[in-house]
Amino acid sequence: MNVISQLDDIRRQNRVKILSCLRANGGMSRTEIASKTGLSAATVTTITADMLTDGILLRADEPVDPAGGRGRPRVKLYFNAQFACIGVIILRLNQIFVSVVDYCGNTIYQDEVSIVTTSMSTTRLLTALTDALQAGLNNIPDAKINLKHVGVCVQGTTDVSGTTMLWSPVIEPRNVPVSQYLSAKFGVSVSVHNDCNIIAKALRYNEPEIFQDDFAAVLLSQGIGIGLFQNGELVQGRNSSGTEFGHMTYMPEGALCRCGRHGCIEAYAGGYGIIRNAKNEDPCSSPQNDIKTEEMDNILALASAGDPSALRSFRQAGTAIGTGLANLFALIDPFPVAIVGVGAKAQDHLEHSIRKSIGQSNMHSDKIEIPILFYQDENPFIREGGALTALIEVDKYLSGNQNRKKAIEIVQ
Repeated sequence: MNVISQLDDIRRQNRVKILSCLRANGGMSRTEIASKTGLSAATVTTITADMLTDGILLRADEPVDPAGGRGRPRVKLYFNAQFACIGVIILRLNQIFVSVVDYCGNTIYQDEVSIVTTSMSTTRLLTALTDALQAGLNNIPDAKINLKHVGVCVQGTTDVSGTTMLWSPVIEPRNVPVSQYLSAKFGVSVSVHNDCNIIAKALRYNEPEIFQDDFAAVLLSQGIGIGLFQNGELVQGRNSSGTEFGHMTYMPEGALCRCGRHGCIEAYAGGYGIIRNAKNEDPCSSPQNDIKTEEMDNILALASAGDPSALRSFRQAGTAIGTGLANLFALIDPFPVAIVGVGAKAQDHLEHSIRKSIGQSNMHSDKIEIPILFYQDENPFIREGGALTALIEVDKYLSGNQNRKKAIEIVQ
């Protein structure tokens, strides 16, 4: 690498630091940015001056008085909301959630579309995703439309490059070219993400004091998934988003899973597994595909009333989850865990079994209190995490292009 390339790389890293700092902290003065990032005041001043010129940042109208009232007033800098906007599409079983978010992270449009994903072809699905986002853009004044990236969050496995939905339990076709199709339709970059990974990113952003370098977000919903951070990095496979926690084996040759195999954690702890067990149905009967919230609430009410079958079903679900976590802890040291989704409503019936199973299977359990936190709604995490990830993609693009003026022209 020559000297010019090295300098370009340093500038790129410094721009990313500043933009990341502003994303995490909101409006800040140059002095505050320098303190948070460790960059020199001169470097911050130079880089932010470029960003002000390019329209990426704006100055606050009112300066902030320095401590003690002495010296030059400090002016806060913040993102220019109209510099760019991003689209976020969330694909769930029989649902599409869509939102449009401005460059400050404010939601300017949000809607939900009901579809029947289970009977859709690849073409029909891609058309439905396109129509949902286009409807959102059509409802926004032209002055606020400056779409520069679309982030798509899906249930299932994506390729590691974030372009293709390789497999999903919500639709039969495989290898759906989401990025290629939407990019051609909207003329912007498109990234595709596993929803559990997005949940983990949102938790890390919102609660860094608990979820930082090493932790897991386990989704308990229609199915089971996990977003896993180790050493501050999201864990993925070499070729795919990987980390299919729900399809780790809990009981060999056991209950039938939606994936077609037997004995997966999901077959006992997913919504359909809990209901199937609570109703004393054949564990090898076809999994129920669309679990209504009311059905889970009914089973939970039965368990709370002391119904033996419902209590047994939740205990087994907790044991399956705890066994899976214990297996992970056997490979890598224990870490905090977030249990997210409608299944978290059953905390009172799950947590004891989860901790008991971990304790029986892990040599470290008596030496460390493993934080396990429960969050009953995954959708806010997916929406916020999806928006943040898409905004960061725009930030990185602006920082990574060596020809900055050309990059700005493309974004504008």
